[in-house]
Amino acid sequence: MSLYYCSLHGRLFSFTKLRWMPFPETTINEIREYYELLSSTDPDPTFLKVIEMSCDECTATFRKIARAHVHPRGPRRKKR
Repeated sequence: MSLYYCSLHGRLFSFTKLRWMPFPETTINEIREYYELLSSTDPDPTFLKVIEMSCDECTATFRKIARAHVHPRGPRRKKR
């Protein structure tokens, strides 16, 4: 099982609720340590892995930045 986590905003993606939720970084660090322990003992511990991923707040920030760089009359085109 893979856990998608955004360490920038401290959010974990919930597959049951299909949304990003606040999740303490201390808890995700404990999960990472547990995964490391399992990795050292089990040849194939693929059932628990934390994957760093951008969350919904990251996406909203990127959209805001992108909108700020768009010219009011639309995207600028290069002259040839």
